[in-house]
Order: sequence, then C-alpha cells, then structure tokens
Amino acid sequence: MQVKSHKVVAVAAAIALAVVGTLATSSSANAAGTSLKGVKITVGSKDFTESIVLSKIIKQLVIANGGQVVDKTNIKGSATTREALVKGEIHAYWEYTGTAWLVYQKQTDVNISPKDMYTKVAAGDKKAKVKWLPMTSFNNTYAWAITKANATKYGIKTYSDLAKKLPAGSAWCVESEFQSRPDGWAGFKTKYGISDSNIETKVLDTGAIYQATKDGQCMVGEVFATDGRIGALGLMVPQEDIAYFPPYNAAITITEATAKKYPNLVKVLTPIAGKISNGTMQNLNARIDVLGEDADEVAKSFIRAAGLVK
Repeated sequence: MQVKSHKVVAVAAAIALAVVGTLATSSSANAAGTSLKGVKITVGSKDFTESIVLSKIIKQLVIANGGQVVDKTNIKGSATTREALVKGEIHAYWEYTGTAWLVYQKQTDVNISPKDMYTKVAAGDKKAKVKWLPMTSFNNTYAWAITKANATKYGIKTYSDLAKKLPAGSAWCVESEFQSRPDGWAGFKTKYGISDSNIETKVLDTGAIYQATKDGQCMVGEVFATDGRIGALGLMVPQEDIAYFPPYNAAITITEATAKKYPNLVKVLTPIAGKISNGTMQNLNARIDVLGEDADEVAKSFIRAAGLVK
C-alpha cells in the first residue's frame, strides 16, 4: 500500500476512534456465521494504534461469527491492561512476548530466540491463568528513528553511530513507559555508553514522537518497528549493532476461564496470527495513522482480505 506522507493524522485522532464500553452485536456487522452465537466477551488493548487495531480484529471477527463484544480498547499502559486481563475485567487482548518476559515475569535474559521466548512466557503465564494463542511472525521491537536527512548529514548507520556521532545536546525523545521499563531507556544508555550530560531527554505522549522527530523537535525518537509512519514521514531506523532489545512478537492472550467457557472462540481466533507479517502490520498501522482510516473499518477489511470470513 502506498501512503501519502502529507496526510499524517495525529495519534490522538486514532486513539479517539476507540469505543470504550460499547456493546457491539452481530447486527452491527454482516455476520458471516453463527459459530460464536452466545459468546459475549470484553476485548481490551493498550493505548497505541497497533494494539488497538489488533484488538479490533478480535472484535470484528467475533461479531462476524455471531458473538457479542464489549469494546474496552485504548487502556493506558501495559501494566494496567495486563492487570485488567488477570482480574477478568477484560477477557482478551494482544500482548508482546518481550513485554511479558521482562515486565510481568521479571526475567532478564534477552538472548533468546523468538520461538523459545514465546514458549517460556506461555508456560510462565499458566500461574496467572492466562492462555497464549499462537504468536505472529512480526516483531514489533522498540527502535530508534532519525530523519533520513540527519542520518546522511551525520553518517548514521547504527545505534552506536547515534550514541557517538550526533552533536552534544541532541534531543532524544521517549515515551513515559519506556523510561521505567527494564528493557527501556536507562538500560539502553548503559549498553551504548550514552551520558545524560551529552544529550537532552524529552518525554512525549505515546505516538507523538514520530511527527516530532520529523519536525526536528527530536533528533532521535523512540518508535515501534512496525509503525507505518516511519517510512511515511521520511524517517529511518539504524541497525541495532549491539543487541539490547528482546523479541516482541505479538499474540492474543485470553483468560483461561474464557478459553474453557468458549472453546469455539479459541478455534476462531487461532488463525489470526498466521495472517499478520511485518509488512501487513505496517500497512494496517499506516492506514490509521497516515491515511486516517477508522480502526474498526480497517479491522473489518482485514478479516475479509485475510480470508478469516467469507
């Protein structure tokens, strides 16, 4: 999909599309089947576009198969969203393997293959009575972005170049959650030898960093690798030459109680992960953040295009 770089929509607009607490039924969509008739679940998400649209895919697929969904997407923060799942306030949302491994399960080893990490987090979450459905092939790792113009100007090809070649006092923009994560800002600075005395740290809202980096408010911006705005805004991600970030493959997490109550729900949701590659995820994100499409409409078109409904 080609995107128009001049038609960038603020992240607040994408987030505003999330409908909180609204009961959607099969009457609001063209039901493709009735295999989930009688199923009623609450779907959540974190407060950024990718998490929202992924959970909208769950919502629209359930609706298309005759079920009902209470939409509680756009919950602020990973910890809050996870807590809502464990407490049963929501029944399903998409989580990332690296986040579960480091933040919830308090592990420290990041030199693990994506498959092994998935296996370990799925096993570890049995204590929390959380079931992991299959993971996607896409890896939405944290990344650093810089404009292509500045990359050329300063000879930036790697993260080490970012740490060593930029002018003193250059602004590095991060979101608030990244500041406190074990896989976040403090550890990255230590790994790459970045001193606070040589840079300026700016904390911006989730998603606002992309445009701020393009506009020059940030020299370097913390981004997500699968975000469609990277290419649309003329940004580039240098190579991670010293391994720091673990894998962040996404998977649907669902309470064990919900999975046991609705086995057909698990059957319907399981194929989704195999339909979403890195390129697919970038396109879904770009349709919302760059072209301004509605997240629910993007989700509906995806499940049809992917053959999840007929």
